[in-house]
Amino acid sequence: MRFWFTFALLCTVSGLLPLAALAQPCSMLRTNVEEARSKLRRAANETDLEQAKDAARRARTALDDAAMSAQDCKCQMAWSEFDTAATRARRARDADDADDFVDNLNGSIRSFNSAIDAINMCAAERQR
Repeated sequence: MRFWFTFALLCTVSGLLPLAALAQPCSMLRTNVEEARSKLRRAANETDLEQAKDAARRARTALDDAAMSAQDCKCQMAWSEFDTAATRARRARDADDADDFVDNLNGSIRSFNSAIDAINMCAAERQR
């Protein structure tokens, strides 16, 4: 079974963020977001359910790091969305079957994409 269809959702974030507008306290945000994106992509592309669940575990850790970075940047909406994404990645990791895994991984990716939108909104507000 291949979970590649979730990859399309991640492609929307490849031209990431005007993070320069968020400045020094946010120095780790881009790195953490890229790491989370990479881990989510890996989970989505894995063909073996157990390997996909392991990738989801790694994605959860990366999403937690992204959430903390967003909090450091004082972008609460992004923090909340990354936190939700991490929760859904944990649920994907704990899934009993492939359908449950896919539902939770897709939810994690949707929350990740919402977090990216929130970061962009925070950056735009700071440029004003």
